[in-house]
Amino acid sequence: MNAWGSTVAARLRNIPARVKEVAAHGVYMGATTAIAVVSTMSGTDFRQWEPVFPEWGTAREDFDELVDDLRFIADAIVDDVSLDWVISNLFGEESD
Repeated sequence: MNAWGSTVAARLRNIPARVKEVAAHGVYMGATTAIAVVSTMSGTDFRQWEPVFPEWGTAREDFDELVDDLRFIADAIVDDVSLDWVISNLFGEESD
């Protein structure tokens, strides 16, 4: 996990922060890949795109349903994003 600290106890306390960092980096890579796919397919440049997340209610339910419907596309993106690459990129080392 490459947790930081001068003692075993300090390293153990650092593990949750490192897990969050790895997860956030993975989500970032997945999101940027998804935006690149949509941009490529639509021919629209999304570099200046401002995401909007609907408030709770019907609009949010529709949004969540769309997210659920797109899970097959998300699976393809997950297959394209190498978890080993995410981890090694984040920690600057090869992962096992």
